[in-house]
Order: sequence, then C-alpha cells, then structure tokens
Amino acid sequence: MPQLKPWQVAVDFLEGLLRALGEEGRVEVREEKGRIYINIRGRFSLIPGEDKTFREALARLVRLRLGRAGARVSLVLDVNGALRAREEALATRARELARRAVREKRRIELEPMPPGERRIVHLALADFPGVRTYSVGEGEKRHVVIEPTG
Repeated sequence: MPQLKPWQVAVDFLEGLLRALGEEGRVEVREEKGRIYINIRGRFSLIPGEDKTFREALARLVRLRLGRAGARVSLVLDVNGALRAREEALATRARELARRAVREKRRIELEPMPPGERRIVHLALADFPGVRTYSVGEGEKRHVVIEPTG
C-alpha cells in the first residue's frame, strides 16, 4: 500500500471530522513556502471560523494525526479564509505605515501583537525600500517598529 502524502492524511482527517460533525464543506490544500496551507470552506454551524483558539486547537489535532502517520510538516489551518484575510490586511497596513514612515521621516511603532503577526509585518516589509523593521518590548507588550533608513 503506497504511503499517503502528509497533505492527503490531513485532508482525510478533516473530511472525516466534518462528516462526524454533520457539517458540509470542503478542504482545500496548497503547499507554499515549505509549509502546508489548509483552508476548510463551508457554511458551518459548529465550526467557529473567526475563533483563533478553536482554529489553533484544530490545527494541533491535525498535527497530532500527521505525527501518528510519521509526518513532520509545518502547516497553517484556516477556516473560510479568515486567517489569510487577516494576514493580507496586516501586510497591507504595514506597507501603508512604511510609506508614511518614509514620507514623514520618522519611526512608527505598531501596537503589541503576537509573534505570528509580527512575523507577517517583518516579511511584508523585508524588501520594502527605505525602511527597516525590528521588534521591541517584552512578552505581551512586544511590538514592531518601522523605521526609515534614509
């Protein structure tokens, strides 16, 4: 019997979960940047798409299932694209603030945010001309600073 690819194991697990919950939906998978992006799409009554805690718990279950299948992969789990939309909005906002920092020739400090969101800002501005980014602060107060280089 051929070995299933990790994304196939994840899809089978999530489709089985949807069936067990009586939910109708589909599981979309893309391999991107060395990780698996999984998006569960549907009109769900039991799956809260905007609930970060639920999404992270579900991702943990998928990782546990993958681990039992002998697969160690990086994955991101999304529900109806809510996480992807948040990431895109954050990257767009970071670019707008970078333009402002360059225009006004001053550094701009963003609000405190979790590590994953800070990473999105850093990546969005990695090749942005005329600015650099870095994180400052401790714990829950850690935040990104966008600073003009010229």
